[in-house]
Amino acid sequence: MTTTTDATGPATPPVIAPDRPDFYWNGETAFRWLQENSPVHPWVSSKGRPMHLVSRWVDVRRVSGAPADFSSAHGHMIDESPGSAGGRPADPRQDTPLLHNIDPPEHDKHRKLISRSLTARRVQRLEPAVRALVRGVLDEVPVGRETDAVSAFAAPIPLQVIAELLGVPLADVPLLGRWSDELAAVSDAAGARSRQEVLSEFFDYLDVLIAERRQSPRDDLITSLAFAELDGQWLSHPELLMHLWTALVAGNETTRNAIAGGVEAFAANPAEYQRLTKEPRMAAAAAEEVLRWSTPARYGGRTVVRPVELAGHRLRPGDYVLMLYSAANRDPSVFRDPYRFDIGRDSARMHVSFGHATHFCIGAQLARLEIRIVLEEFAARYRQVSGAGPAHRSPSPMLNGYQRLPVVLHG
Repeated sequence: MTTTTDATGPATPPVIAPDRPDFYWNGETAFRWLQENSPVHPWVSSKGRPMHLVSRWVDVRRVSGAPADFSSAHGHMIDESPGSAGGRPADPRQDTPLLHNIDPPEHDKHRKLISRSLTARRVQRLEPAVRALVRGVLDEVPVGRETDAVSAFAAPIPLQVIAELLGVPLADVPLLGRWSDELAAVSDAAGARSRQEVLSEFFDYLDVLIAERRQSPRDDLITSLAFAELDGQWLSHPELLMHLWTALVAGNETTRNAIAGGVEAFAANPAEYQRLTKEPRMAAAAAEEVLRWSTPARYGGRTVVRPVELAGHRLRPGDYVLMLYSAANRDPSVFRDPYRFDIGRDSARMHVSFGHATHFCIGAQLARLEIRIVLEEFAARYRQVSGAGPAHRSPSPMLNGYQRLPVVLHG
């Protein structure tokens, strides 16, 4: 249930419901109220789980940057039961936590290992291939008539990039897309199949590729992780599979939804798109504003480990804290006029769309590269982007996802 207070006047809270996707669609009133009146807000989810909502940028970074006080090991979803992140699934290949559910120092070991495969130099080397891929996809997009931005380019581009990075055959890209969509959907919204069922199918597929790479190594992420050593030993098979799962979903869904969110923002703010077409060198800065504006992952949770004070509130061990990234990305103390889409915003890069500190997104550089290239190619090809109907959004409260986004691209 949604919690309220008996206060009246300006202190009366609006509806606070971060477990509903529509809460974020027009969140200005709620975000402002939380930041001004209750920055650490007690709330109970619709399924009865009590927690504290954190909405200010400084507090979100405080929670993110203090794993000794705020643990990731007990799950990060709104209604994920305590301890579920370490539950025992029926499929033993799923019996290991994801990277974002591991605390230091174990987390740091795995992060360092994966980071070797996604170094800045390697991402930079990908630019020509990514640009060629983006151009190839956009070459097929109709100009001057309605098209669905999601299926036409927002979904195919990051999916093909992550498939190239993993080393998955081009013919199997549709399979990756289906698994990624299903795994994202069942993360905290009703899905057709359970996560365990989808993962078992995906892991069956990966098992074949991993065996092939160990016989015939290639220059791809599957090979890199298949031969990676942690403390002098290869990753366990469940660890390897979980890291590849993370790479698929994180490398695909975040960028896909940021691209779609950016196109929607430009369609609603034509003057900003004109700025981009006149100054295509603004694409890198515009990518940061797109990430701030869209906030592909709306929230993340942590569990209090020891007594701690946050924004003047005392929290006890076992308390659950939900960081509202969407609200933090619109904190007026950091982002002037935060509800305005501004591709020249000086502070845009301070967004928390990739998280912060310990769990900062490993694929951030790749996502930034893809979004920048998409914006550069858009500016070179299209004089205008206009909406052609309402967006069809994902039912997930956590992911700011798009199922369909009708637009017209004007050459």
